[in-house]
Amino acid sequence: MGRTESPVDRTDPDRSALAVLLRTARGRAALTYRALAHRTGISAATLQRAAAGRRVPTLATVTGFLTACGATQEDVAAATALRRRACEKPSGVPTHEVIEPARLCTQRELNSALVSLHRNAGSPPYRQMQRKSGGVWLAPSSIWGILRRQKLPVSPGQMAAFLLGCDVAQVHQQPWLDAWSRVRRPCPVHPSAPYGSHAASRTYAAACLPRITRRGTNMLHHRPVAAVPASWEAVRRAGDLVALVVGASGIDTRSLARRAGLPVEPTARLLQWLRRQELVATRAGVHFPGPALELLDRSGDRLLHRALALFRDDVGAAVYLNDYTDGDVRVLHCASSESAPPAQEWVDFRDAAHASAIGKSLLAQLDNASRMDHLARHPATSLTARTITDPFALFADLDQGGPHGARFSLLEYSLEVVCAAVPLGVPGQVSSLALSLPARQHPRLLTAARRLPELVPNLLLAALLSSPPPAATSPVGPGSRPARDR
Repeated sequence: MGRTESPVDRTDPDRSALAVLLRTARGRAALTYRALAHRTGISAATLQRAAAGRRVPTLATVTGFLTACGATQEDVAAATALRRRACEKPSGVPTHEVIEPARLCTQRELNSALVSLHRNAGSPPYRQMQRKSGGVWLAPSSIWGILRRQKLPVSPGQMAAFLLGCDVAQVHQQPWLDAWSRVRRPCPVHPSAPYGSHAASRTYAAACLPRITRRGTNMLHHRPVAAVPASWEAVRRAGDLVALVVGASGIDTRSLARRAGLPVEPTARLLQWLRRQELVATRAGVHFPGPALELLDRSGDRLLHRALALFRDDVGAAVYLNDYTDGDVRVLHCASSESAPPAQEWVDFRDAAHASAIGKSLLAQLDNASRMDHLARHPATSLTARTITDPFALFADLDQGGPHGARFSLLEYSLEVVCAAVPLGVPGQVSSLALSLPARQHPRLLTAARRLPELVPNLLLAALLSSPPPAATSPVGPGSRPARDR
């Protein structure tokens, strides 16, 4: 005689009624679960779980179970209706706990958040999460380890699959993926740690850049290769499209592509980007100048100010547009606010290029002779205990990520601020885009720095449409200061 079955789970009326119906059919047929498994081809464990009432079984399991027991069509129809009603309810009791992925900084916090997310989704079964994972393999053993706080998803793809399994749509996944990246790839060197071989700046740069840009360039002996980034070519094509749209009183995509000499598909992608920047407006398939172009009629720089201000508000950091003209570092524009305060320029940036992220990014784009000329006019003096003053150590630090790599200043210019900068990549121009954060907000620096390349195309297009572009303005004299938008 077999063991007595456990009582049916009465948490949900429809699930429990379905379990009772299945058990009754098996009792009438006088079949064991092993015999049912032989008839249906479904494992005995799955059949036993279906009759327990704790989970909603699949439709194939329900129909196979009843058919093997010789149940009537009325019983099959009733079981199907009960299952359908049970499926319309969450499989667990959601806690509706509020989770803010942007505040997750440690592995323990992310583990707890993923467990709460699974609970909020109704604690779906592992196999159900696997089916929802969007084609990415999500092993039940991996889910088990994550929900027991023993591990984290091993890749962004597995993280996205887990989120899909917990009913987090793709459009809402980015904050979670940012949290995973922040926890899985933290900067191992704290900005306030004892300084040794300038490891902190190099570690931040290595974590920020794609692998292909981490190779050195040996610029002590050779001039850096003046490669034109793909973003500049795309911006030039987008600028041509804007000019054609402005010159026409309404134009469709095919005509625009023909006049620009571009295929239709790339033209459509560029138009989509221009619409997001409000530079082009589309009505009934016809393209017209967008509202942002009105700023050009008032002042060429207003478009630049708008791009910088939007990015400032998005990342919560002061943003700077800079260039290197006539042997000096210039800050052309600065977008800051009360919530995103600017760096206090206690030493002129022109004299502190060796210590600031702005200056490092500009110096990295110069050849060895130009760098030596700059240091002869602006000697590398010590501003903090972390400032690099030896020219050879400075050049080695600049060569670390190549001319197009990111540069960081981690308490090298000031003990009150941390900064990051990336080059704009305009052919024939030494320019950069930078941001700064108060030192107490240093954990946000790496995440914010990764966002800088997103602004580069918008800024290049604004500079291309502005007349004159920012690099063509008159140099700042020794006794004057560049205009800054606060």
